[in-house]
Amino acid sequence: MLPSNTYCYMDIEASTRLRDFSCGLVFMFQIIGTVALFLKGRMHRLQRSAFHFMLYLLLISVFEAYVFFIHNFLGDQERSMTNLLQITVVPLALLFLYRLTHTHGMRLLPAVLNFLPYLIAFVSYIVTLSKDVYNGIMLIALVHAVSIIVYGFIAVRQFNKTLVANFSSEEHLSLHWLWLFLLLYIALGCIWLWATWTESMIVASVYNVTIAAILALLCYFVYRQEDMLEDLGKVEENTVKEDNIKDYHFADSFENVFSIDRIYLNPKLNINDLARALGTNRTYVSNYINQQLHTTFYEYVNKWRIKRAKQLLLSTSLPLEDIAEQSGFNSLSSFRRYFVSSENKTPMAYRKFRGK
Repeated sequence: MLPSNTYCYMDIEASTRLRDFSCGLVFMFQIIGTVALFLKGRMHRLQRSAFHFMLYLLLISVFEAYVFFIHNFLGDQERSMTNLLQITVVPLALLFLYRLTHTHGMRLLPAVLNFLPYLIAFVSYIVTLSKDVYNGIMLIALVHAVSIIVYGFIAVRQFNKTLVANFSSEEHLSLHWLWLFLLLYIALGCIWLWATWTESMIVASVYNVTIAAILALLCYFVYRQEDMLEDLGKVEENTVKEDNIKDYHFADSFENVFSIDRIYLNPKLNINDLARALGTNRTYVSNYINQQLHTTFYEYVNKWRIKRAKQLLLSTSLPLEDIAEQSGFNSLSSFRRYFVSSENKTPMAYRKFRGK
């Protein structure tokens, strides 16, 4: 029978190996995500911002790997210093969240003010090496992280309003996935605090696995996310005369561009495209849709698409994939989703019921 201290040693060795494995897992996901976003970011500014975010995380991991596994030049301060380095991700996350929900990155002054408290706190701890200063910094980071999460929920809600006001499809545009990411961010923060105060290798392993999953999801969703706000920001609105928004000729032209020109058949139609077709700007078109038609751009365009789809369902035997394409939907899944929300039945059920 082995002595009890042998079992204790084996447990420590197993937890150490688990921690090292989880560190390698995070490092692998960071490298893959950074490379993928670098390649995509050469064409999309949003992905370029995500690449900078991932690159910063990767550099932190490289630094920590050097300290923990190669040469600990920080001595007894290795954990506190690396923890302070990790919390600099909090203000960086705000920059990235802001870019996700706006046409441009955060301005220089707000960005500097966002990072300045962390810089001051980091220098203060280096000078004093005080435990109270360290705990104070952790508390500030926690409060800041919570405020970012609250801001995130508000920003995503505003983003979704912008989406339905300017675009006719949610495919690769919606930020619904960010709700999940914000919840995972909350979970990650709780696990990080737990790991920081307990200094348990098991908890550290859980933290590493969680952050690996979050990074994988983040890279996946950002890689496929279209930067719709950048497209909106690029378009300069044409000047429009002080016309009455109830003008008959505009209303007539507006109706014709849908009923005759069938502009809704463009699966990537946005409000700028419609404004150009009408010879006006998107603000004028948006005001007309909201104030006179009492709907949103997204709902109005998809109403025409559903009308076209119902005609094809009853007059042809085309498969649903073809009907979706010929109605202006950019995917079968989005066609089914919107059809059910509009008609309270699936396209096939509608065809069978109305075809009798």
